[in-house]
Amino acid sequence: MRRSLYLLVLLCYISVHGQSFNNSWLGHFSYNNVVDISQGSGKIYGASENAFFTYDLQSNEIKKYSTVDGLAGEQISTAYYSESAQKYVIGYDNGLIEVFDAVTEEIRKVVDIVEKPTIPPNKKDLNHILEYNGIIYISTDYGISLYDINALEFGDTYFIGPDGSQIEVRQTTIFGEFIYAATNVGVFRAVVDNDNLIDFSEWQRVITSNWRGITAFGEDLYVVNNNRRIYKYNGTSFTPQLQIPQYATILEDLKINENHMVLVHDREVHVYDSDLNEVVGIEALEDYPDIEFNSAWLLGNSIYLGTETEGILQTTFPMPSAANQILPDGPLLNDTFSITAIPNELWVVYGDYNAGYNPYPLDRRGVSHLQEMSWVNIPYTPEYDARSVVHATVNPSNTSEVYLSSFFSGMLRIENNEPVEILNLSNSGLETLNNGNPDYVDIRIGETKYDENGDLWVLNSKVENGLKVLRSSGQWDSFPVSEIIPDPQNGENGLAKLEITDNGIKFFTTQSHGLIAFDDTRSSGSRFLSIGEETEGNLPANDVRALAVDLTGNLWIGTIRGIRVYFGADNIFEDSDPQTDDIIIVDEDGVPKELLFEQTVTDIEVDGSNNKWIATSASGVFYMSSDATETLAHFTKDNSPLPTNTVNNIEIDSETGRVYIATAKGLLSFQGTATGPKESLENVYAYPNPVRPGFSGNLTISGLTDNANVKITDIEGNLVHEATSEGGTMLWDLTAFGRHKVASGVYLILIASEDGSESKVTKVMVVR
Repeated sequence: MRRSLYLLVLLCYISVHGQSFNNSWLGHFSYNNVVDISQGSGKIYGASENAFFTYDLQSNEIKKYSTVDGLAGEQISTAYYSESAQKYVIGYDNGLIEVFDAVTEEIRKVVDIVEKPTIPPNKKDLNHILEYNGIIYISTDYGISLYDINALEFGDTYFIGPDGSQIEVRQTTIFGEFIYAATNVGVFRAVVDNDNLIDFSEWQRVITSNWRGITAFGEDLYVVNNNRRIYKYNGTSFTPQLQIPQYATILEDLKINENHMVLVHDREVHVYDSDLNEVVGIEALEDYPDIEFNSAWLLGNSIYLGTETEGILQTTFPMPSAANQILPDGPLLNDTFSITAIPNELWVVYGDYNAGYNPYPLDRRGVSHLQEMSWVNIPYTPEYDARSVVHATVNPSNTSEVYLSSFFSGMLRIENNEPVEILNLSNSGLETLNNGNPDYVDIRIGETKYDENGDLWVLNSKVENGLKVLRSSGQWDSFPVSEIIPDPQNGENGLAKLEITDNGIKFFTTQSHGLIAFDDTRSSGSRFLSIGEETEGNLPANDVRALAVDLTGNLWIGTIRGIRVYFGADNIFEDSDPQTDDIIIVDEDGVPKELLFEQTVTDIEVDGSNNKWIATSASGVFYMSSDATETLAHFTKDNSPLPTNTVNNIEIDSETGRVYIATAKGLLSFQGTATGPKESLENVYAYPNPVRPGFSGNLTISGLTDNANVKITDIEGNLVHEATSEGGTMLWDLTAFGRHKVASGVYLILIASEDGSESKVTKVMVVR
């Protein structure tokens, strides 16, 4: 037996905390879902799911703020702009508050509620913010908390329920001498200037029932309850305003702007004057016939509508006409499932399946395409009914052609960003799982991949012929996985990930049968071979979730309980018994430890230096050396802009070295330095060029051969930096040997190949 499968253990596990990589990060968040709108200091503020943007009313400039700028990346539930303090207050569903200074753009995190042990974690949602005399009253799922917006410190917390219990406060307002609170068990009030409001007995319940919103408007107080009606308070009782029909859905937003009351539910926006006459009702807009609303803001002759899928739509008031869309460039959604990178492009899909490969409930989410750092979003269309899209494959010989894998509908072919064909039972070799109903169609396609012959290999789950290939000639061939997986329809839920070696060996993952190898060139013997748990190959688990063939031909295997490596993947069929009990155990602080022991590995990618980028379901991203004996970096929510430690996928742009990281709460990219080395120095370039004032990142020098010598001098020939490249890219921190920043001027970059046979000179301008 040739011992080929090894358990890797960290020789030197360095958990890198407090890394300062912000200059290397870019956020690619979606801002389509605007949950709240505020206005102040000449700008509109749009809070999306876990980021926000500003729209300058004079210049029309849009500016984005995300985790890269210091936000937490949690779910935003409410937001408010304090004109007096010039601060934007963001509330989250976990109790976190962030205060953005509109002048300095500094962000202050307020964790008092998050860390409050007497409040259950499921009752910390922040629902509404009201400002009164420099104090903001925060309506929460437990009561009301006070925060001094000028001193930036917490005050009292009011538990206003019966006997001081914690109740859900949806909104507060000031009316006369009282503060009123709409809650899930009634409307409460107290004298707002009473210094003893922490005493629940100072609060009076004026009516029971379940109330969604409350506001003082003119000389009256209005409330909206759970039965979707608006009521007016006459001082003793609440009277339904029967001239206003019952709303179609639950209240989303209630504000007073420009002497009007603005009421929003997800189907309509209503604007009322002081006599409660409806001035305008908006159900749809030109070019936006089917939209859902979250919030609205009235300002002058415009109304700004926060929508579920289209960002902010600005239209004229009181006569709505065509809408102006206010939306930062970005992908469709933040819940990214899978990404695919080619040089200077990225494809993003949002369909999914759960841990058991169940795609239900099916979704219709469209796909996103990043080209030269600009987004093209391709919506779902019923004509090409591809639901739960889980993967994208770009044709290497024609990058305008892309195949999307649907885990229900087959495959969707896209050309030049337009859907053109869906491959299913009628026009391909794809198969549906059989549930006994001859009319039922459920075609579950996992990853697809091109081989060097231009043939597209396809994983078709829960059918006997689970491995298929679309030849470059247009012919389909199928191979029965039942040879190695008994009863694939009932005994195996997911054929998901696929890798092809230089010699054409195909490896694919399963949920219950470990890793499967396939060699279609064999003239005798079985074409299939399995590597599984324990005696079948010593994998940590048979549920395999990630695969990667590295630059030396070794196969990296990620499972739900750790990682393994099979050395010499092309030779697996020559190994009479592809398993091993050889384990590399190295001491780590006196404790032997496996690499990612008992952790679910969701993806493995290899960069131009053969280093490994490993995504996990709960621990962020590990950047490992080529043999995984050293942790070069460990990116988590706590030490990087990652909005969550749940990472679904990683892709690397081989041309630029940029590493794209897809999480359950947004897409980010990190500017790596490892690109594949070039054959010559013909296309060397440096960027940014020129380096402009205020730039604080690194200069990137790309197009290098391996082990090239790089010298950087000023125009007079004084050496300021020298290094040897590893792969095709290297960075310069714009300092003279790390001591001080170089001055303005022209700098020469002198490059020589390792053997001295080739050289190149390029220039960069630095402007301080």
